[in-house]
Amino acid sequence: MNERRIRVHLADGDYFLRIGLESLLASSHEVELEVVSTTGNEAINAALETKPDLVLMESSIRNVCSMEATRRIVANAPNTKVVMLSATHDLETMSRAHSAGACSYLAKNSISTDLGAALLMIHSGNMIFSKPADAERFPVQSDSDYDLQAQFLRQTSPRDRRLLNALAQGYTNLQIASLLHVSEGTVKAQLAKIMEPLNVNNRVQLAVLVVRAGLLEVTRPSFPLTSGLMRHATPRA
Repeated sequence: MNERRIRVHLADGDYFLRIGLESLLASSHEVELEVVSTTGNEAINAALETKPDLVLMESSIRNVCSMEATRRIVANAPNTKVVMLSATHDLETMSRAHSAGACSYLAKNSISTDLGAALLMIHSGNMIFSKPADAERFPVQSDSDYDLQAQFLRQTSPRDRRLLNALAQGYTNLQIASLLHVSEGTVKAQLAKIMEPLNVNNRVQLAVLVVRAGLLEVTRPSFPLTSGLMRHATPRA
C-alpha cells in the first residue's frame, strides 16, 4: 500500500526539544519531515515556499511570535494546516492558538510515539485539542464578562453541548444538523439563541469561548455522519 506520507514542517526554537521531535517524526511511517526552522520568520518563509501539509508550530518560537506566524501561514497558504505545540498548556494559550487559525493544539508533555497517528488524524480533517492542565481549576465565579460567559456555557444542556462541541471542531451547520438529526434551520436558531446572551456576533467568537470554557472534547463527536459530510470546515464568521 503506497499512500503518500504527510509532508511536515517543524518550527521549534528549543534545540533539545527540537532534536527529540525530529527523531520522533523521522521514525514515523505516516509523515515525512521536510523542513525544520528555528524562528517565526523562517517558518513563514519556508511554509509559503514549500506549502507542506502540516506545520508543527512551537508556541514560544521567537523573532515572529507563533500566533502571528500562524496567522500569516493560514492566510497565504490555505491548504497548509498549522498544529500548535505548547509547553504552556493552558486555556488562554489554546484559545489564542485557535483564534490565530491553528487547527489543533498539542501539549508537548502529551506527545508520544502516537504523534504520527495524531498527525494523520489531523491531516484527514480532525481537530485535536489537548485538555488544558488548568481546565479543572478554571474559576467558575468571577465578575468578569468572560467568566460569566464561561459559566453560561457550562450550564447549557447536554444537547447544546453536543452542538457547541461540533461547532468548535469545525463542523458546518449542515453537518451539525446531520449529527443531531434536526434541520439546518433549527441549528441556526439554537446558535442564535446561545450567542445572544453571550453578546457574541459570529461562530468563530463562540467557538473560542467554547474552547476557553474547557468544553471542547479531544475527539470528534461520536454521532453518525451521512456520506459526504465527514470532513471539517473552519468555523466561519
